[in-house]
Amino acid sequence: MTSLDVTGLARLLKVIADETRLRILGALAARPMTGKDLAAELDLTPPTISHHMKKLTESGVVTVEADAQRHWYRLNNDLLLASKRVPLSANAAPVPVADDLDEDARFRAKVIRDFFDGERLKEIPAQRKRRVIVLQHILARFEPERTYTEREVNETLRPVHEDVATLRRELVDYGYMLRDRGIYQMARAAPERTRQIAQEITGDESAWLASLIDVAIESGRSNPER
Repeated sequence: MTSLDVTGLARLLKVIADETRLRILGALAARPMTGKDLAAELDLTPPTISHHMKKLTESGVVTVEADAQRHWYRLNNDLLLASKRVPLSANAAPVPVADDLDEDARFRAKVIRDFFDGERLKEIPAQRKRRVIVLQHILARFEPERTYTEREVNETLRPVHEDVATLRRELVDYGYMLRDRGIYQMARAAPERTRQIAQEITGDESAWLASLIDVAIESGRSNPER
Protein backbone atom coordinates (compact mmCIF):
# COMPACT_ATOMS: atom_id res chain seq x y z
CA MET A 1 0.00 0.00 0.00
CA THR A 2 1.40 3.37 -1.01
CA SER A 3 1.91 5.85 1.85
CA LEU A 4 2.68 9.56 2.06
CA ASP A 5 3.68 11.94 4.80
CA VAL A 6 3.14 15.69 4.87
CA THR A 7 6.48 16.37 3.19
CA GLY A 8 5.70 13.90 0.44
CA LEU A 9 2.27 15.41 -0.04
CA ALA A 10 3.80 18.88 -0.31
CA ARG A 11 6.17 17.72 -3.03
CA LEU A 12 3.33 16.01 -4.88
CA LEU A 13 1.15 19.11 -4.78
CA LYS A 14 4.01 21.25 -6.06
CA VAL A 15 4.40 18.95 -9.06
CA ILE A 16 0.74 18.86 -10.05
CA ALA A 17 0.03 22.55 -9.34
CA ASP A 18 0.62 23.41 -12.98
CA GLU A 19 -2.09 24.04 -15.55
CA THR A 20 -0.61 21.79 -18.22
CA ARG A 21 0.04 18.93 -15.80
CA LEU A 22 -3.51 19.18 -14.48
CA ARG A 23 -4.76 18.90 -18.07
CA ILE A 24 -2.58 15.82 -18.57
CA LEU A 25 -3.87 14.24 -15.37
CA GLY A 26 -7.43 14.98 -16.44
CA ALA A 27 -6.84 13.21 -19.75
CA LEU A 28 -5.24 10.21 -18.03
CA ALA A 29 -8.16 10.01 -15.63
CA ALA A 30 -10.29 8.98 -18.61
CA ARG A 31 -7.92 6.29 -19.92
CA PRO A 32 -4.25 5.33 -20.21
CA MET A 33 -2.53 7.17 -23.05
CA THR A 34 0.74 7.32 -24.94
CA GLY A 35 2.77 10.48 -25.34
CA LYS A 36 1.46 10.79 -28.90
CA ASP A 37 -2.13 10.42 -27.66
CA LEU A 38 -1.60 13.17 -25.08
CA ALA A 39 -0.01 15.52 -27.60
CA ALA A 40 -2.96 15.10 -29.96
CA GLU A 41 -5.61 15.22 -27.22
CA LEU A 42 -4.25 18.38 -25.57
CA ASP A 43 -2.83 20.08 -28.68
CA LEU A 44 0.68 20.16 -27.19
CA THR A 45 4.07 19.54 -28.79
CA PRO A 46 6.01 16.32 -28.08
CA PRO A 47 8.76 18.24 -26.21
CA THR A 48 6.14 19.80 -23.94
CA ILE A 49 4.61 16.40 -23.22
CA SER A 50 8.07 14.95 -22.56
CA HIS A 51 8.95 17.69 -20.10
CA HIS A 52 5.77 17.35 -18.06
CA MET A 53 5.67 13.54 -18.15
CA LYS A 54 9.17 13.47 -16.67
CA LYS A 55 7.93 15.51 -13.70
CA LEU A 56 4.75 13.49 -13.28
CA THR A 57 6.44 10.09 -13.48
CA GLU A 58 9.25 11.15 -11.13
CA SER A 59 6.65 12.24 -8.58
CA GLY A 60 4.91 8.87 -8.89
CA VAL A 61 1.50 10.32 -9.67
CA VAL A 62 1.77 8.83 -13.17
CA THR A 63 3.21 5.42 -13.97
CA VAL A 64 4.71 4.40 -17.29
CA GLU A 65 4.69 0.97 -18.89
CA ALA A 66 6.61 0.11 -22.06
CA ASP A 67 5.44 -2.38 -24.62
CA ALA A 68 7.17 -3.30 -27.87
CA GLN A 69 6.56 0.00 -29.60
CA ARG A 70 5.36 2.67 -27.19
CA HIS A 71 5.04 3.86 -23.60
CA TRP A 72 1.68 3.91 -21.85
CA TYR A 73 1.02 6.44 -19.08
CA ARG A 74 -1.50 5.78 -16.31
CA LEU A 75 -2.65 7.56 -13.19
CA ASN A 76 -1.25 6.05 -10.00
CA ASN A 77 -4.56 5.69 -8.18
CA ASP A 78 -2.89 4.18 -5.12
CA LEU A 79 -0.81 7.33 -4.64
CA LEU A 80 -3.83 9.57 -5.12
CA LEU A 81 -5.78 7.62 -2.51
CA ALA A 82 -2.82 7.75 -0.13
CA SER A 83 -2.68 11.54 -0.48
CA LYS A 84 -6.21 11.75 0.96
CA ARG A 85 -5.11 9.87 4.07
CA VAL A 86 -2.16 12.09 5.00
CA PRO A 87 -2.77 13.35 8.58
CA LEU A 88 -2.58 17.12 8.75
CA SER A 89 -2.41 18.88 12.10
CA ALA A 90 -2.26 22.45 13.28
CA ASN A 91 1.46 21.92 13.89
CA ALA A 92 2.15 20.49 10.47
CA ALA A 93 4.31 22.46 8.11
CA PRO A 94 2.22 24.38 5.59
CA VAL A 95 2.08 22.94 2.11
CA PRO A 96 3.91 25.39 -0.15
CA VAL A 97 2.12 26.76 -3.16
CA ALA A 98 3.64 26.45 -6.58
CA ASP A 99 4.12 30.14 -7.36
CA ASP A 100 7.86 29.60 -7.53
CA LEU A 101 7.60 26.08 -8.91
CA ASP A 102 9.87 24.96 -11.74
CA GLU A 103 11.52 28.21 -12.72
CA ASP A 104 13.29 26.43 -15.60
CA ALA A 105 9.98 25.36 -17.16
CA ARG A 106 8.50 28.84 -16.84
CA PHE A 107 11.62 30.44 -18.34
CA ARG A 108 11.58 27.96 -21.22
CA ALA A 109 7.89 28.64 -21.91
CA LYS A 110 8.48 32.40 -21.85
CA VAL A 111 11.31 32.14 -24.38
CA ILE A 112 9.14 30.09 -26.73
CA ARG A 113 6.30 32.62 -26.40
CA ASP A 114 8.63 35.58 -26.96
CA PHE A 115 10.52 34.26 -29.97
CA PHE A 116 8.00 32.15 -31.87
CA ASP A 117 4.87 33.09 -33.74
CA GLY A 118 3.34 29.68 -34.27
CA GLU A 119 6.08 27.60 -35.86
CA ARG A 120 7.88 30.68 -37.20
CA LEU A 121 10.93 32.02 -35.33
CA LYS A 122 10.72 35.81 -35.16
CA GLU A 123 14.46 36.22 -34.65
CA ILE A 124 17.42 34.17 -33.49
CA PRO A 125 18.12 35.20 -29.89
CA ALA A 126 21.41 36.94 -29.27
CA GLN A 127 21.52 35.80 -25.65
CA ARG A 128 22.95 32.29 -25.55
CA LYS A 129 20.71 30.87 -22.82
CA ARG A 130 17.66 31.80 -24.87
CA ARG A 131 19.25 30.63 -28.10
CA VAL A 132 19.78 27.15 -26.67
CA ILE A 133 16.10 26.88 -25.74
CA VAL A 134 15.16 27.93 -29.28
CA LEU A 135 17.52 25.30 -30.74
CA GLN A 136 16.06 22.63 -28.47
CA HIS A 137 12.56 23.59 -29.57
CA ILE A 138 13.57 23.39 -33.23
CA LEU A 139 15.25 20.02 -32.77
CA ALA A 140 11.81 18.45 -32.25
CA ARG A 141 11.24 18.90 -36.00
CA PHE A 142 13.76 16.15 -36.74
CA GLU A 143 13.29 12.39 -36.52
CA PRO A 144 15.96 10.64 -34.43
CA GLU A 145 15.91 7.43 -36.45
CA ARG A 146 16.62 8.92 -39.87
CA THR A 147 19.53 10.68 -41.54
CA TYR A 148 19.36 13.94 -43.49
CA THR A 149 21.31 15.46 -46.31
CA GLU A 150 22.24 19.10 -45.87
CA ARG A 151 19.50 20.02 -48.31
CA GLU A 152 16.94 18.11 -46.23
CA VAL A 153 18.13 19.83 -43.06
CA ASN A 154 17.70 23.19 -44.77
CA GLU A 155 14.22 22.25 -45.97
CA THR A 156 13.27 21.25 -42.42
CA LEU A 157 14.59 24.51 -41.00
CA ARG A 158 13.31 26.90 -43.67
CA PRO A 159 9.70 27.04 -42.36
CA VAL A 160 11.18 28.16 -39.03
CA HIS A 161 13.54 30.93 -40.19
CA GLU A 162 15.21 32.09 -43.38
CA ASP A 163 18.71 31.91 -41.87
CA VAL A 164 18.95 28.14 -42.14
CA ALA A 165 22.77 28.23 -42.26
CA THR A 166 23.01 29.73 -38.76
CA LEU A 167 20.43 27.37 -37.29
CA ARG A 168 22.07 24.35 -38.91
CA ARG A 169 25.52 25.38 -37.69
CA GLU A 170 24.30 26.04 -34.16
CA LEU A 171 22.52 22.69 -33.93
CA VAL A 172 25.80 21.01 -34.86
CA ASP A 173 27.99 23.23 -32.66
CA TYR A 174 25.84 22.48 -29.60
CA GLY A 175 25.95 18.77 -30.38
CA TYR A 176 22.23 18.37 -31.01
CA MET A 177 22.83 17.31 -34.62
CA LEU A 178 25.78 15.15 -35.68
CA ARG A 179 27.39 15.71 -39.10
CA ASP A 180 29.53 13.19 -40.95
CA ARG A 181 30.58 13.80 -44.56
CA GLY A 182 27.54 15.89 -45.31
CA ILE A 183 25.03 13.57 -43.59
CA TYR A 184 23.21 14.79 -40.49
CA GLN A 185 21.49 12.91 -37.70
CA MET A 186 19.95 13.89 -34.41
CA ALA A 187 22.25 13.19 -31.46
CA ARG A 188 21.18 10.34 -29.19
CA ALA A 189 22.77 11.79 -26.07
CA ALA A 190 23.85 15.20 -24.85
CA PRO A 191 27.61 15.79 -25.19
CA GLU A 192 29.97 16.56 -22.35
CA ARG A 193 29.84 20.29 -21.66
CA THR A 194 32.49 22.73 -20.60
CA ARG A 195 31.62 24.81 -17.57
CA GLN A 196 30.97 27.83 -19.80
CA ILE A 197 28.59 25.95 -22.11
CA ALA A 198 26.87 24.26 -19.17
CA GLN A 199 25.91 27.70 -17.88
CA GLU A 200 23.97 28.27 -21.11
CA ILE A 201 21.81 25.17 -20.64
CA THR A 202 18.45 25.39 -18.89
CA GLY A 203 17.39 22.37 -16.84
CA ASP A 204 18.54 18.76 -17.16
CA GLU A 205 19.74 18.56 -20.74
CA SER A 206 20.35 14.80 -20.77
CA ALA A 207 16.87 14.00 -19.45
CA TRP A 208 15.29 16.50 -21.84
CA LEU A 209 16.99 14.97 -24.90
CA ALA A 210 16.20 11.41 -23.81
CA SER A 211 12.52 12.30 -23.38
CA LEU A 212 12.41 14.10 -26.72
CA ILE A 213 13.88 11.09 -28.51
CA ASP A 214 11.56 8.69 -26.70
CA VAL A 215 8.42 10.60 -27.68
CA ALA A 216 9.64 11.16 -31.25
CA ILE A 217 10.37 7.46 -31.79
CA GLU A 218 7.05 6.48 -30.24
CA SER A 219 5.22 8.97 -32.45
CA GLY A 220 7.01 7.79 -35.56
CA ARG A 221 6.22 4.13 -34.89
CA SER A 222 2.59 4.97 -34.23
CA ASN A 223 2.43 6.94 -37.50
CA PRO A 224 4.58 5.14 -40.12
CA GLU A 225 3.68 7.68 -42.84
CA ARG A 226 5.16 10.56 -40.86
